[in-house]
Amino acid sequence: MFDRTDLTPRERLLAAFDVPHATPLCPYIGAAVELHDPQHPASQYARDYKEAVAARLADTAREAGAAEPEQLGEQLALLIDGAATRTRVLNADAFPTAAVLIDKRHPRVISSAGRR
Repeated sequence: MFDRTDLTPRERLLAAFDVPHATPLCPYIGAAVELHDPQHPASQYARDYKEAVAARLADTAREAGAAEPEQLGEQLALLIDGAATRTRVLNADAFPTAAVLIDKRHPRVISSAGRR
């Protein structure tokens, strides 16, 4: 979704939450939880992956004009992991909390119309 040119930066950020509730839980989270060893190579790989996702979110937030893109990237990464787990447990589609976080907390992010 980060490389889609047909979406505004804001839409790309929100697309990260467009995951059907039937999607399996994140395998990186599952591996890290099951292994109980942060030094295990699979745990390290999971950590690297999660850090890369947060960095891509921050890059997209920066492109969208967020005042604090690294902070927003970390917040959205945390929200993605929580949303994935919550929607799985509740058997419901993702919720619009990301849009609220982006639009209210970081109003400089480009609107859905693609304008500042």
